[in-house]
Amino acid sequence: AVAYSKLAFEMAYLKIYFPLEFFSVLLNYDTKNSYLQDIKNKGIKLLGPDINHAERGFISDKGVIYVGLGKIKGLNRKVMDEIVKERNSHGLFSGLTDFLQRMAGSDIGESDIVQLTYAGSLDHFGYNRQELKTNAASLITAMEFGGSLLSETKISAIGEMSLLDRLAHEKEVLGFTISGHPIDSLRKEIVKKGYTQINDLKADQIVKMAVMIDSIRTTRD
Repeated sequence: AVAYSKLAFEMAYLKIYFPLEFFSVLLNYDTKNSYLQDIKNKGIKLLGPDINHAERGFISDKGVIYVGLGKIKGLNRKVMDEIVKERNSHGLFSGLTDFLQRMAGSDIGESDIVQLTYAGSLDHFGYNRQELKTNAASLITAMEFGGSLLSETKISAIGEMSLLDRLAHEKEVLGFTISGHPIDSLRKEIVKKGYTQINDLKADQIVKMAVMIDSIRTTRD
């Protein structure tokens, strides 16, 4: 009991006075929704696994926490290591073409581009996620034929996927959403109408709540 209480006090101290470091380490072991909500409540920004900033695991840097590239389901682990090694050796990637040219000769393939796209890792290159996903195959083909062809490859302009689709893909590859929540567009109306949040529930009260059903399970007995 003494040992556990000592550890609890030490962790509480770190959580209060060094929240960035505390949560960035904690999330490498578990990404419970309660931890993610804790981060949001403390006003800490949690950003996606941007290939110009993210490492293999969760890290804290300049007041924000970055999701680790290792969190992306379906991303080739060798490709992840190659991205980090190339960036650390030769600097940040200046754009999508620069990224692909420098990754030529690596194990990166179409599926890796798609998974990176779904996770938001390539968001800062000036293309939306639908464009990156649709053009992934042609970009990999151009990369395999050399830098000159890659520079001349035009990315077809396509409208962005819907918010619900974008968030669904984020949850698919990361296990949680980063860029928003499906009810964000209704948040002002929910607050205005006085709906009760889960954190504010008390016993023996009749309340109104706004909920979203994201899955249904049928059981037979």
